[in-house]
Amino acid sequence: MPTYPLADDLFRMAHHRLHGRTLLHPRALRHGLAAALLAELFYPQWITVRHGRVAVGARIVPPDDLVHGLLAQISAAPTPQPVRTWVEVLSDTAVRQVTTRLARAGHVRREVTRRRLVGRDERWVPTDMNTAAWPTARLATALRARRRLDVTDQGLAALAWACGLDRHLLDGAPPHAYDDLRRLVDHGWPPIADLARQTRAALGRTVAAHRG
Repeated sequence: MPTYPLADDLFRMAHHRLHGRTLLHPRALRHGLAAALLAELFYPQWITVRHGRVAVGARIVPPDDLVHGLLAQISAAPTPQPVRTWVEVLSDTAVRQVTTRLARAGHVRREVTRRRLVGRDERWVPTDMNTAAWPTARLATALRARRRLDVTDQGLAALAWACGLDRHLLDGAPPHAYDDLRRLVDHGWPPIADLARQTRAALGRTVAAHRG
């Protein structure tokens, strides 16, 4: 399977592979995708964390328009801001931005259903079921079999935990899979591990409510 941007894969994990129904509380989806977009900047070191605040790192123009725009937004901030602040700021537009990128690439299509009592129901339906299911299948299989994840998939798994997707990812898995997932958060690459923990903390009550 091809490699896709981290936020695109988290979007796939957060939606049903057939009809596009979201598996997350809206706030958890927004914050999870915002964190995933920041992760896309952390891995190539276009941004770094210095003294607890996000700073611009490598002075290279990202090839992806969405990531390029995010880097410009961070660069334009008058003062460096904490990671958690950027997650909150980017959460306002993260779903729309990731959906637009997926739609332009032909991976989702918009479907609107009109309901008599509740108005419109808008969904972004995957155009290929196998592509939509691949991130969850890939991570779930590796965690169950205790296979080593590459560094990007470690981050994807940690962010899935952060926004409450772990129960979907590891439904029916043996206890060691949950332990290994948490170990990725506790001992993963520090910028991404901290991003996951801060996102989870910000969503603590939301994730707990959605689980119920």
